[in-house]
Amino acid sequence: MTPVATFFRNLEAKCCAACGQAMTEQAESYMTECFDCQEKASKDAYLYYYSKR
Repeated sequence: MTPVATFFRNLEAKCCAACGQAMTEQAESYMTECFDCQEKASKDAYLYYYSKR
């Protein structure tokens, strides 16, 4: 059986699902998008919501 430390040390870099940029979060994090892409998505959603009013 592989030790836990060896397993996590050998994981590939985690990449953003939206832009493909390498992420610095820990591998076990549930984030799939980098902070820049999350910020852009939040801003786009905000603008879309308030443009319908």
